[in-house]
Amino acid sequence: MGKLYDFQIDENVPLSEVMDEAAEMICQKEQCPVQGDIRRMLMWNAQNRVQLAKERTAAENGLWTGSRILLV
Repeated sequence: MGKLYDFQIDENVPLSEVMDEAAEMICQKEQCPVQGDIRRMLMWNAQNRVQLAKERTAAENGLWTGSRILLV
């Protein structure tokens, strides 16, 4: 979609849960259905271009306030 969204996430929650919530919120805002299987989507750290581990938390993945992530 090529758009930017700001989210506040709990640093102690696995990114897999964050990803589900983010995808749902984006689709609600854009009024579009979720296409495909959300579980197959990937998250990347935009600063260092490292794929994030979905089973780990934001803190465990080295994310901090202001971090930019890509949902692909």
